Amino acid sequence: MDRSAREYIIKEAEIREMLEELAERVLAPLAGDVMEIEELKRKEFLTPDEVERVYGLKATTMANKRTRAQGPAYIKDGEKILYPQKAVKAYLAAKHVKTID
Repeated sequence: MDRSAREYIIKEAEIREMLEELAERVLAPLAGDVMEIEELKRKEFLTPDEVERVYGLKATTMANKRTRAQGPAYIKDGEKILYPQKAVKAYLAAKHVKTID
């Protein structure tokens, strides 16, 4: 094998290693987020912040809806607010809009 072929193989290996490191740095946090959301989906009750993470409903919007007696049913114990997942899912299902017959 001549020198240019060896250099090419070395450069290819360096590039592959750099790509693997980059993929690990980028994808590892995403995998952690996915696992966290999957764990949250298994909980019976969610805090407003957890509802935001799982369903995308902003915690501030949920607070505004609570003050106007709107939004999904919730449990209040002192300052603690908990949303039953079933109530959040039912609320979202009721918001479905049919666009095609």
